[in-house]
Amino acid sequence: MTRHCTCCGEPFKPRPQVPDQAFCSAPDCQRARKRQWQRAKLQSDPDYRINQRAAQQAWSQRNQDYWRNYRDARPEYVQRNREQQRSRDLGRNVELAKRDACDLRSGLYRITQHPALPRENGDSWVVEITPVCVTCPVQRSTDQVPHAGG
Repeated sequence: MTRHCTCCGEPFKPRPQVPDQAFCSAPDCQRARKRQWQRAKLQSDPDYRINQRAAQQAWSQRNQDYWRNYRDARPEYVQRNREQQRSRDLGRNVELAKRDACDLRSGLYRITQHPALPRENGDSWVVEITPVCVTCPVQRSTDQVPHAGG
């Protein structure tokens, strides 16, 4: 009996020990089978999900410089990533804050959600930034920070 591989579509003869075999023995097809199994397992098994997260965190702790070294060794990856991020940023209708573009001086501030402008989605807030107290060294300046209300 011959079947067609779920991944590549090529015909193959299933092993007698695996009557429901759906993937051929090609390495790419076996990787796809494993990925499919892992995805399903992550969704259906909370213990597996917890163990995978713990293993990833342990690896990350042991290899803290991995991404820095990866980027240092692959400048073309860094450049491509920057170009892709710029492209994604252009597609958004949001101005992005830059650390060096803010005119606020150092000090204590309270950031609160602006009541007149509710959250449009779960990813962002429109906020009002005010000094914590009147006697703080930080002065509130309406000409430096655009006010959402007008």
